[in-house]
Amino acid sequence: MTVAIDPGDLPFLPPPDKVIALDLPPPLSVNRTRRINWAAKRGIDKWLRAADMHVMANGGVRRLGKLPGQFEVRIVINEKRCKCDTDNVAKILIDYCRRLQLIVDDSPKYMRRLIIEWGDAPSGCRVTIREWGA
Repeated sequence: MTVAIDPGDLPFLPPPDKVIALDLPPPLSVNRTRRINWAAKRGIDKWLRAADMHVMANGGVRRLGKLPGQFEVRIVINEKRCKCDTDNVAKILIDYCRRLQLIVDDSPKYMRRLIIEWGDAPSGCRVTIREWGA
C-alpha cells in the first residue's frame, strides 16, 4: 500500500537541495523603514502583513524549512513593480527571513553572500536562500 505525503505536512526541514524561495510583495526602501516616524511604521506593518499573506498563500512557513548554518541570499526585484534602488531593499527582506526563523542570523558568521538584481519576480520580489557551499 502506497501512502501519499503532502510536503506541507513534513516537519521543519530544509528541502533536499537546501534552498528556500519566497515570493514577496515589492519591498520597502531602507530610506523609508529607518526613519523615526509613525508613517514609516505604518508602512512597515502594512508590508509585513502583505508578506505574511504571500507566505501563507504559498503553503506557509512549515513548508519552507530552516537553514541552521551559513547561507547566501539572492534577491530578484521586478523593476516594473518596485521603484527602489537595489541597494535599499536588502535590510527589510533579510530581517523578514530572520523574523520567520528561516535563518539564524544575518551576521557575517552566517550570511556569506548577498546578490541583488533586477529580474523576473511575479509578486514583486523573490528571495532565495541557499545553504553556503551547496
